[in-house]
Amino acid sequence: MKKIIALVINVGFCVLVNAQVNYPQNYFQSPLDTEIVLSGNFGEIRPNHFHAGFDIKTGNREGLKVYAVADGYVSRIKISPYGYGKALYITHPNGYTSVYGHLKSFPEQIDKFIRAMQVSKQSFELDTLLNATALVIKKGDVIAYSGNTGGSQGPHLHFEIRETLSEKPVNPYLFGYKVNDNQAPRITQIAVYPLSSDATVNGKNNIKKITPVYANGKHTVKPIDSITVSGNIGFGIDCYDSETNSTNKNSVYSIELQSGGKRIYYCEYEKFSFENARYVNAHIDYFQYKKANLKLQKCYLSKNNKIELYKGVIDNGIIDFNDGAIHWITFIVKDFYGNTSELALKVKGNKKALSDKQNKIKESIFDCNKPNTFIKNDIEILFPAFALYDDLQFNYSSSVKATTPYAPLHHLQNTNIPLQKAITLKIKTSNLPDSLQNKACIVSVNEKGKINYEGGNYKDGWIICETKFFGSYTLSIDVIAPKIYPQFKKDANGIVNLRGLKYISFKVSDNLSGIRKYNLFIDNKWMLMEYEPKKQLLFYEIENDISKGLHTMIIEVTDDKGNSEKQEYKFER
Repeated sequence: MKKIIALVINVGFCVLVNAQVNYPQNYFQSPLDTEIVLSGNFGEIRPNHFHAGFDIKTGNREGLKVYAVADGYVSRIKISPYGYGKALYITHPNGYTSVYGHLKSFPEQIDKFIRAMQVSKQSFELDTLLNATALVIKKGDVIAYSGNTGGSQGPHLHFEIRETLSEKPVNPYLFGYKVNDNQAPRITQIAVYPLSSDATVNGKNNIKKITPVYANGKHTVKPIDSITVSGNIGFGIDCYDSETNSTNKNSVYSIELQSGGKRIYYCEYEKFSFENARYVNAHIDYFQYKKANLKLQKCYLSKNNKIELYKGVIDNGIIDFNDGAIHWITFIVKDFYGNTSELALKVKGNKKALSDKQNKIKESIFDCNKPNTFIKNDIEILFPAFALYDDLQFNYSSSVKATTPYAPLHHLQNTNIPLQKAITLKIKTSNLPDSLQNKACIVSVNEKGKINYEGGNYKDGWIICETKFFGSYTLSIDVIAPKIYPQFKKDANGIVNLRGLKYISFKVSDNLSGIRKYNLFIDNKWMLMEYEPKKQLLFYEIENDISKGLHTMIIEVTDDKGNSEKQEYKFER
């Protein structure tokens, strides 16, 4: 018998209070037999995105049965070495789609269907949409086995529920899924931000961070952390929630900021759209995240912030303190079950402010809501509208220190400023031979000198690519083919003995542009290999129809700049 998740008893609280939509209850069952314990939940801050579902623990095991949570049909199959790895999407007749990621394998019917498509496309990677009759699914059917594929950092099941038409992920809690959680969220840090050049916090135009004291279930601020402010001020908070039987630091459900008992800002993790998920970089203090991995969620809004999580925000959450009075700022943080933590901060307004005379604008100001262009002799940068979150005083410099003689090192702003949309980066070549034009690329160079491939193609003396990050960029070339290291040995006659073996595997690596294509042929027939980037491993499960005797095997691996390595072997089966 499959064990169904216990549903939330207090439906009125969890569905009617926490969300405006009456989400269906008692419709979806659990995707696993095990008790639901979460290593990650909806809305968590992840690199460049919000987490879109539940990460359900599998006891550090792979191969657990994964069940369809309701009747429907497989509407999408996506197989990739990255992201969700092996993933299934099931569309249900009630207007929602369930998603299952990081899967290890599939039952026979689905596995044969997927393999047939991979073979027809001659590609392990797959992203295909299916009609409603191709793979019909019943509630409780075993649709897969849990795994650790793609970008997973350990065995678990990634589970989502999306609106079918909008494809917006919705918090699974809202459908009645319940975990054991009677613990209130924890507040680990708050921050006070001066948001204009004449604003001050304790007399300075700098952020002030405060670590609360936690004792007897309450959060307080030490007397030494007194705050005097003037001008436009914003606040931020770092917080997390944990389940009763878990130590994982997961997302809270809502964050509220009050001033004098009046709500100024409210954020609730109900649902969002994937096209806006990258706005997480506007939602957090990106500088502190990059500098110290501190996930300070700003309780005020950037000029360009299109996240759907906010409700009833007044004046973008920004408070003007210029009255000389005492104000009580209160943070209220809740998990889905209503467990609540509060923190009150006494703030004194000050009519005095810094003079703005010293803040002369030396560089161009880019309006974040409009297209912007930066042009120098050997570099051009095109910013589409809404690429930036706030207006930016753009800074640029260059240095002759570079990895190759083909361009200087161009310094674009700094890596602590995020971008929402990709900018077009054009770098002019110098001394680049015609024979290397198709091997040239743009690379980024971090503070430690590490080089990372960014891509790009040659056109009329320029290398052009798109990037979503500021930093230091220059040109390089990639003329070195990937390396292939077979995980088997040849005998004295040069023959590989594969009798009795289930897999053929190869370690692979590339020096710069990364592996783009890989093919395996046995007796001139294309064979399906899987790629596991975390282990730098290509492997092939030997099919039963390969007859006994001597065979020829050819493997070829190609990087993103077209450099290829090919190896040929004779093997005996």
